[in-house]
Amino acid sequence: MENIDLEKIADHLDFDLEDVVMLIEVFKEGAIESLETMKKAIEANDLDTVYKSAHSIKGSSANLTLNDISNIAKEIEQNAKEAKEFNYQERYNQLEKLIRSI
Repeated sequence: MENIDLEKIADHLDFDLEDVVMLIEVFKEGAIESLETMKKAIEANDLDTVYKSAHSIKGSSANLTLNDISNIAKEIEQNAKEAKEFNYQERYNQLEKLIRSI
């Protein structure tokens, strides 16, 4: 978790550092599951599922103040909700890279 300021998150949430580490690990597990679902949905052009997966990642990452992840997920979510032409795969790749780097 070298690219995340765990102490800053702990201070923001008023949690112990150990609790934040556990929360980040739980987030990552869930986010990877959502990423897998999103990848299949992008390939199938299933924007409803893309929206739901992005929404899930956006909310949980925002709660942990993982703003880069939350912002990309929000962008994917909004475009999928409005069924816009958008390079979902490119943004997905960026989102996956950020999540897997945790």
